Amino acid sequence: STLHHIESFTRRVKEQRAAWNLRVELCATPSEQVTAVARRRLREMRAPREYCERVLLRQHPNGLATLTVTGNGLDMADAFRTIDHKRPGASFIARMLGKADAATTRTRVTTMAVLQLEDYGKLVRREGDDVMIRTTSGTVVTGAQLVERACANEGLITVISRAQGPVDLYRFDRFASVKQRTMLAAEHPTCAWPGCNTPAERGQFHHLTPWSHGGETNVANLVTLCNYHNGINDDDPNAPPRRGRLTRDGGKIIWQPPHTSR
Repeated sequence: STLHHIESFTRRVKEQRAAWNLRVELCATPSEQVTAVARRRLREMRAPREYCERVLLRQHPNGLATLTVTGNGLDMADAFRTIDHKRPGASFIARMLGKADAATTRTRVTTMAVLQLEDYGKLVRREGDDVMIRTTSGTVVTGAQLVERACANEGLITVISRAQGPVDLYRFDRFASVKQRTMLAAEHPTCAWPGCNTPAERGQFHHLTPWSHGGETNVANLVTLCNYHNGINDDDPNAPPRRGRLTRDGGKIIWQPPHTSR
């Protein structure tokens, strides 16, 4: 049992000579001291971590977020001393933004109104950069005219079909346009993978049917995913299932577990 315990430490050493030297030392060490000696030696052999300037933002389900910034040590120490530890978040934001610039540097919130296409009419065709819609009265209008009549003062508007999802079915570019990205963010303000809260603005736009397998870059075939879930989504229909995949069913994005995703 002691040899197995020693091996649990030596297998972490990649260089063979160093691993054998550690085995020899631990075998000559009293059994009750093996753990302490092994951990000390592993720390000594571990290459020092190289730090660089970086920033990381993590969103939490309860509405809070953690901002991690790595920078000059003296500057970070000065910034740390300005934080009121009884209310760290509020005092840090007030200090960083400043009272004079707070109004201009804070994140702008834009209203996004979503129209359900079937409540107004039926998609007829696309002409240029707009869509033609036959209303319930029989009149054919452009999407812009429909939006102007419905809610011209609401800011940004996306027309979504209950059957097809966001309406923009005639795009053939590899990457989503600004218009498509705005429409996708209206459908999923955060990553569409169940339980993920990464904002759409820091995510990627994923092809439900992969581009390499003939999937088109239209909004019905796109969804907002964070970098991680875009990477683990089962894209290739011919590959073994791993983590499941997202698909569109009845106009809605759903997650299919691995055993049903092929």
